[in-house]
Order: sequence, then C-alpha cells, then structure tokens
Amino acid sequence: MRSKNIAYLPELDHIRAYAAILIILYHGLHLISYKLMYDAPFAFDHWPRTGNPLAAVLIEGHTAVALFMVLSGFIFTFGTYDRSVSYGKFIRNRILRTYPLFIVLLFVGIYSYPQHFSFASFLQTLFALANANNGISAGSFSAMFWTIAVEWQFYLIFPLLLLILNDKGAKSLAGIILVFLLMRLLSFLGGANIRDVSYWTIIGRIDQFLVGMLTAIFYKKYFSPGRWWRLSFLPAVVLLCLMMYLFHRQGGWPGNYWWKIAWPTLEALVWGVFIISYSAVSTGIPRCVSRPISYVGTISYSLYLIHFVVIDSFIRHDLLISFSDARPIWTALIFTALIILPIVIFISAITYTFIEKPFLDMRVSYKR
Repeated sequence: MRSKNIAYLPELDHIRAYAAILIILYHGLHLISYKLMYDAPFAFDHWPRTGNPLAAVLIEGHTAVALFMVLSGFIFTFGTYDRSVSYGKFIRNRILRTYPLFIVLLFVGIYSYPQHFSFASFLQTLFALANANNGISAGSFSAMFWTIAVEWQFYLIFPLLLLILNDKGAKSLAGIILVFLLMRLLSFLGGANIRDVSYWTIIGRIDQFLVGMLTAIFYKKYFSPGRWWRLSFLPAVVLLCLMMYLFHRQGGWPGNYWWKIAWPTLEALVWGVFIISYSAVSTGIPRCVSRPISYVGTISYSLYLIHFVVIDSFIRHDLLISFSDARPIWTALIFTALIILPIVIFISAITYTFIEKPFLDMRVSYKR
C-alpha cells in the first residue's frame, strides 16, 4: 500500500498478504473442522493437536495478529525515525485508514443483531475499547473489532513513543518492553488470566509494536539485501515453525501458563527476524508474482475484517463440503483455501475499492 509518509516497499505488502491469508486459514480450520466434528458452535475445548511443525503453525495461526502488530510498529517508525510528526494529522490518517470499513461493519452488525445493542457498548466500541468487557456484540461482523481497538490504543501513543525514541534512543523502547514484562508479571501474581492479558490487550501487545519499531531502526541502520540476509530467510522460517510448534506442544492458545508473560515479546522478536530476512529474499521475486501478492496485501484490511463473516455464513447455512477420505481438520483447511479464500478476496476487492480507497486518497503527510 502506497503512502505519503513512507517509501513504498512491496515486501511489506507481501507480508501483509501472508498474515491475512494465515489468519483466514486459521479461522477456517478451527471453525469449520469444529462444525464438522461436533455440529456445534465453536468453543476452545477440543483444541487440535499435531506433531507436524507446519500444521502447528496453522493451528496456532493466531500468531498472524502478532505479525500485523510488529508490522505496524515497523512501518510507522520506518517512515518517521529521526523526524517529528503532527499528532493531529497522524490521527486523521489513522481514522481515514481504519474507520470507514469498520463503521460500515459496525452498523451492519448493529442492525443485523438489534437485540444486542446498547448505546454504552456502541460508544465503547467506537472509541477503541472493543477489546474490553461489554464491547458491542454484533455476531461475526464484530468478531475482529478487538484487534482494531488494540491497534488504536497504539496509534494514540505512537507519536509520544517516537518523541522518546528520537530523544533517548532505541534503549528507551527496550526499557518500556521491560516495564511491560514486569507489569504482566505483577498482573499474573495478582491472579489475572495471563493468557487473556497477553493476547487480547495492549498490556501484552505493546511489546509487539515496540519490537516492530526496533526492527525498523535496525533495518534503516544496518540492513542491506545482500547474500547473508538472503541466506538467513530459511533459518528464520525454521525458527518460526519451531517456535510455534513448541508453543503448540506446551498447550497452545487455550493454555493459561506463566510463560505467557514473556510470550508476546518472544513471538514479536521472531517475526521481526522474519520481516528483515524476507525483505532480502523478496528482491528476487519476479514482478509477475510480486504484483498479485502485493495486491492481496493492499486489500488485507478488508480481508481481515470480512473473512469471519464469510466463514460464519457458510457454517450457519450448512454450505460445507466434506471430503470423505480426509480428516475434518484437513477438509476444513482445503475448503477454506479453495472456497472461502477466493470469495473473501473477491468481496474484499470490492470493499477496498469503494469503501477504503476513497478515504485512503484523502490522507496527508504528517511528517515535519
């Protein structure tokens, strides 16, 4: 996606595309396979188990959310490091970027499920607190709103973090990461569900934005797409698969364990390595391949918000196809890849063109 505040890097659109596709496959795999096996609405019991590291990445595909958040910190800092920004213009651009499609889905959800509406929950969702208790419940239309809330909580403080970074240096961001590691430890010792604190809230996710910012500084100061970095890509992918496999074998997403105090930080660091190493190998991708991947990345926000609605519609109306010789989990994955994903891309291309893009074109430069 092109911006007035950052030089265009097609590899970032590629990574957006991969993150969006992973989250679609993840939700399709879980929701559809659960329906096929239990003929019931999805619940976190019966979490799939595997000894295959690649399958573990798909089963724990929620890690794509972490990638999106590391990428957000990276992109903003890449464009503004050693510069100051206009707070008002920055927030205006974020509103133009995120709110048009969000508002459309919010109101469609409200009128689709009027029995769940309350004005207090509407205001809470509208003003970046959808991830707190009593956010609006609008069925599948609001399923992904919690991440928009977390992103917005970061947007509100990013210009302040940039001031600290430019004044005190990268060590200041590392210090803030340490502070929030300690805050999560105190939260855990106080009896909080550390899985939920680390996953659903800015208290856990702030590390991922900050690691993204640090990754951008490293990129600007030290990165060049040479042979060493290209060779690092395969080890980075292996490291990612190993990390998610070990996470999965230790209980995966449902587990509420003490080590999830540090999980957001570790997850972010590995994704930071992935971003840097992919930036090196992406220069060798032919243009005829790069452009369609970049387009999927460009419409990734629509993909992210729309896909849950599409998956839910197929399940709700019993439109699933069961492959007789395949396990439900593989049936769900194949169905998502061959049926759900193309439909989501088609719808997202329309929502991007007619809802997102007109407002994106109104964005301004916020750098000083």
